[in-house]
Amino acid sequence: MPSSPVPRSGCYPKAHRPFFLAASLYAAASVPLWVAEWAGLLPGCPSCDPVARHAHEMLLGFAGAVLGGYLFTKVTWPRLLLALAAWAAARIGAWSGIGGVPGLILALSYPALLFAFGGWPFLKAAKLGHNMVFAPTIAAMAVAEALYQAGRLGLIEAGERRGALTALDMVALMILVMGGRVIPAAMAGLVRKEESRELFDRNRPWLEWVVVAGMALAALVDALALPHLPAMLVAGLAALARQARWRPRLAMTDASMGPIQLGYFLLAAGLIAASASDLAGMGPGTDALHLATIGGIGLVTSAMMLRINHIRERRGGGWPKMGIPIAIVLVIAADLRVTASFGPDILIPASAALWSLAFLATAAVLMTSWANRPRA
Repeated sequence: MPSSPVPRSGCYPKAHRPFFLAASLYAAASVPLWVAEWAGLLPGCPSCDPVARHAHEMLLGFAGAVLGGYLFTKVTWPRLLLALAAWAAARIGAWSGIGGVPGLILALSYPALLFAFGGWPFLKAAKLGHNMVFAPTIAAMAVAEALYQAGRLGLIEAGERRGALTALDMVALMILVMGGRVIPAAMAGLVRKEESRELFDRNRPWLEWVVVAGMALAALVDALALPHLPAMLVAGLAALARQARWRPRLAMTDASMGPIQLGYFLLAAGLIAASASDLAGMGPGTDALHLATIGGIGLVTSAMMLRINHIRERRGGGWPKMGIPIAIVLVIAADLRVTASFGPDILIPASAALWSLAFLATAAVLMTSWANRPRA
């Protein structure tokens, strides 16, 4: 029997519902479509950089929708519908290959609204310096979009890839900093519950600033196409040093925190691997980067959508049981993609299929939780 939700107050719409559902369904559909283009089964966008467009839609499309569901906690219905329409229009523009000024307007509308409705209120409400990181990071995502579109218009050399890499840096920064808020607090409660003691010394602010500075420097290097610096590697190492204090082994026994901690680890490890491969001359577009994207960003976003939905829907009882299978499927998808160079014709489609399966399952869990709410 589904657990009864705790009564909820407030006059604002539940923005997480449409945005989390849109993000999950878009994640499930866009990767197979890109694989079909890669295999020559669809014409795609002849004037686009195909690799950069794929990364752009995963970061500024999929991850952008997840951020909307997370940030839009106090938006009115007109603003919510406007933001959702802007996000959908940008996705249509990306897949149809709309260019020029119309394409630029479609692409920039949603990042601008994301900052106006989510980032700016967050900045005004932030009372601590380290919480003020979020608003500039969201603004930088709009800059990454502008850089990508400038590349499409031929105004900046390699602008599409530079914009996509800058977006990756900002999404990774957002997740690493958010993880530093969510994970220690949740783990303190888990340690108190399981071991009847407090989790002391769980935060090291100076390590967080190393993460922030490293990812910000990496974004600057990518945006300006500067010579490679190991900034991302330093940020990843600092993130792992922070996580070591968050009892990751204990988290593996918890259906809620286990996937999030694992995704956080894979994101940091993927950033380290990608930076190391670049230092070795293999470039940031290697398979190693997918450890951070599929395994890190994919796993954290899926787990966080389920967690945030569970909290905002005020549901009692245990966490969704599907969270663990979804996490396992995404880890396997990441493993297949990282090793895809050994058999790309088989491993890339297999990884894409598992990714889609995981996010279809995420969408199903979300919709089931909404459908099972008893009528007033």
